[in-house]
Amino acid sequence: MPQNRTPAAFYRGGTSKGLLFQPKDLPRDARERDEMLLHVLGSPDPYKRQLDGMGGGLSSISKALWVERSQRNDADIDYTFAQIAVDEPVVDYSANCGNMSSAIAPFAVEENIFPVPDGDAVVRMFNTNTGICVHSHFQVDDGCAQSQGDLEIPGVPGTSAPVRLEFMDPARVTGRGMLPTGQVSESVDVPGIGDVPVSIVDAASLSVFVPAEVFGLTATERPEEIEARTDVMAALEIIRREAAVRTGFAEHVTDVPISAPRIALVASPSKFTALDGRVYGPEDFDLAARLISLGTVHRAVMVTGAMCLAAAARIEGSVPNEFLSNNSDGTVRLGNPSGITIMEAKVFERNGKWCAESTSVMRTCRRLMDGFVYHP
Repeated sequence: MPQNRTPAAFYRGGTSKGLLFQPKDLPRDARERDEMLLHVLGSPDPYKRQLDGMGGGLSSISKALWVERSQRNDADIDYTFAQIAVDEPVVDYSANCGNMSSAIAPFAVEENIFPVPDGDAVVRMFNTNTGICVHSHFQVDDGCAQSQGDLEIPGVPGTSAPVRLEFMDPARVTGRGMLPTGQVSESVDVPGIGDVPVSIVDAASLSVFVPAEVFGLTATERPEEIEARTDVMAALEIIRREAAVRTGFAEHVTDVPISAPRIALVASPSKFTALDGRVYGPEDFDLAARLISLGTVHRAVMVTGAMCLAAAARIEGSVPNEFLSNNSDGTVRLGNPSGITIMEAKVFERNGKWCAESTSVMRTCRRLMDGFVYHP
């Protein structure tokens, strides 16, 4: 039988890549849509290469999104993010992808979903996964998002035009506020290790932050070094699942989605060598972090996880705040495997309650290909 073909565009957004669709081109039945996405991305692949699809064998390049005009008063477009597992038949909608969010508004403009005049553009986007509005700021030339520019972001070779993402009122994932358990810090009992201090925070994503020193780490290790510590990876998964239950995100530890909560190791700044060979000293950044994505250490940062970390670092007494070297303003320079990523978080305390006004980051994106994807 001949294959089906579906219109799609392939974008790099930040340090991720994914396929973008319009809902009218996707199957209306959710099960059929998920089966199609698995085929298109090449999952499940026991060899973890996604060789028979558009995925690349890592969580950061196994993504799909769809975009449409919004009917909301506070948004111009709506978008949904799907994380496609590499070696399992799983399509997860539990979180948003901050990196790919940088490609959404350019796609909407270029596909005439939401056309804007040339010049400085601001497109208000509503993420259906988390219920958060994201404002995308970028330049439009001749009806297309500008791609050439001088902004370099860690993990992406070369430079491109900037896209500024501003997540508005981001503590909305659980509906329980910025501290969904009501605790700035608490502990999780991990078998064989004991009580591990953690901070569970909701800002752009639901995330849990763990001191790297508990495992004898500095959060400056190369990803494969941490991944080789199977005891550490297993402990982090136990903590992640327990955090989901404590916040009401899941009823049981067996029900926790693969994408959320996020989890990260954090530590004070210390010297490290990035994946491109550049050497950074402790004076170059404010906080060391290694974020975990679908059982692997992210090669740069998950933007929503990094936004949550920047916000958490401003909360006095939190685990990240204890290791933060610069506590003077809302900017946090995160040391990660690919270099330094600068995040901004507007956080305040009111009547003893911590709140997040917004979180923001600079990203870049580029349209790589468009046409049709083929599938059974």
